[in-house]
Amino acid sequence: MLVARSDASRSLLILCVASGCWAFGFGAAGPSGLCSLWLERAGYSETLIGLNTSLYYGGILIASFFVPGMMRAWGRHCVVAGMIVSGATAAAFPWGGGLAGWLALRFANGLAGALSLIPTETMVNRNAPPERRARNFGFYAFSVALGIALGILTGLQLLDAAPALPFILGGAASLAGGLLMTRLPAQATYCDEQHGSGRVQLRRNVLSFGSAWSQGFLEGGMVAFLTIYLLFLGYSEEGASWLLGGTMIGVIVFQVPVAWLADHLGRLTVLFACYAVVAVGLLAVPLSSHAGWIAAWLFLLGACSSAFYPLGLALLGERTPPSQLARANAWYLALNCLGSLVGPVVAGRAMDLFNKHALFAVGEGAVLFVLGSAAVASLITRWQRSPFTSVSPRPVTTQGKDAA
Repeated sequence: MLVARSDASRSLLILCVASGCWAFGFGAAGPSGLCSLWLERAGYSETLIGLNTSLYYGGILIASFFVPGMMRAWGRHCVVAGMIVSGATAAAFPWGGGLAGWLALRFANGLAGALSLIPTETMVNRNAPPERRARNFGFYAFSVALGIALGILTGLQLLDAAPALPFILGGAASLAGGLLMTRLPAQATYCDEQHGSGRVQLRRNVLSFGSAWSQGFLEGGMVAFLTIYLLFLGYSEEGASWLLGGTMIGVIVFQVPVAWLADHLGRLTVLFACYAVVAVGLLAVPLSSHAGWIAAWLFLLGACSSAFYPLGLALLGERTPPSQLARANAWYLALNCLGSLVGPVVAGRAMDLFNKHALFAVGEGAVLFVLGSAAVASLITRWQRSPFTSVSPRPVTTQGKDAA
């Protein structure tokens, strides 16, 4: 028992550190503010900048349909290959040769991203004890957020002095993450999923999948345009990088405490509280003129919106049989990337048509859409007896009254 617990802890540590390395590459050389600035300096419109970001998430979306099968065929080599290819395509971006090459590299980087993320999140979900599921995802989210923050900060600071260097550093970090994944213990395997194990239950997990979509929508739009928005307000590139860093500090600092609260107070309660803060924050940022207020609201937005993803994954893991977990995680990431694909295009178009403040109005609409969908799903569950609700796991009832 002690050996198994030690292997599980070692596996979680390797998964978190390797994911942090991959995330550094995403922040420094992925479809982040750095790529957006690169294209803006090349003279492209915000609509095309949004398209560049969306192609990355489109690559993840397409690949997510095939990754579960690749996981069955390749095992842990799947995630190793994904991180190595992620590093190679990220490092090659400065030599893309123009818009077509840059878009192609971003798309290929997205395909590799799915090979990196789905196996990793499946292993975190499968190996997490039920009572610490949110906590384990909190550690995972903390590692990813820290890597992205360091990558963005490094990239923006180096962009003027050595424009290609951030992409090379980001690619090298992702490569290091892939090599580290080869050190996973033998016990850290994917779930043995069979083709006949049943369909992913989308209707039963409306809130989980909706949280994936909304987090992706907000992340895609903010990653693509928040730097440009801050420059529009008059901040220098260095000042914008520090404000973005403050946003990421919120993401980093809040991950584990929010996960701990979710395990103790209830994951639904904490998730809805995060939605409430985000809804208020998206209204408050465009109305704020002082740098302190902008920094405070961006801090809270980063902290609470980033919690959508790990809390939604934890809820999904609770309600999904182990034999379906890989496919459920693939669908979860696909919906997350669908939001990330749509978000930059919608936000960029709205900013072109109206003004830069439209970025936050679009985000508000996405949040309200998910909350409205969750409310409708809740009403349907109350008014009708759903076959998905009838099979919800209730350990206390099963061992108590039903067992009797």
